[in-house]
Amino acid sequence: MKKDVTHAALFDTLLSGEIGDRYYDLHNDFECIRITYSLMEKKLELRFTNDDDRIVVTFYDARLASCNLHPTQPRSVLDLFHRGRFEMNNNLHEMTSKGEYYYYLSFLEDDNVEVFARQVVMEMRRLNS
Repeated sequence: MKKDVTHAALFDTLLSGEIGDRYYDLHNDFECIRITYSLMEKKLELRFTNDDDRIVVTFYDARLASCNLHPTQPRSVLDLFHRGRFEMNNNLHEMTSKGEYYYYLSFLEDDNVEVFARQVVMEMRRLNS
């Protein structure tokens, strides 16, 4: 099951909700096990798992604005995830001139990722499927 969250309302949390007919809560029920970024593909992926499910959050046409991660942390709990505004030329903007939106992700361990992307898709699957 997939859910396109590209145009989520400003500052509405993407930490929990429904993908298809299934509820998810990235903060309470999942741990982030992998973050990968491909400059060639312009793609950022975050993988979350719990005992039963896997959620992959994919940012397409992605450009990292900021990344602060501590590699010694084996797993992380996501604390904030939303589409927001960014400052440019002393003004707040929702979208760049290239059609990119700004997203902010923060983890409990003071790690965070800020990314610009044209599309964001969340996909949920059973671990053993």
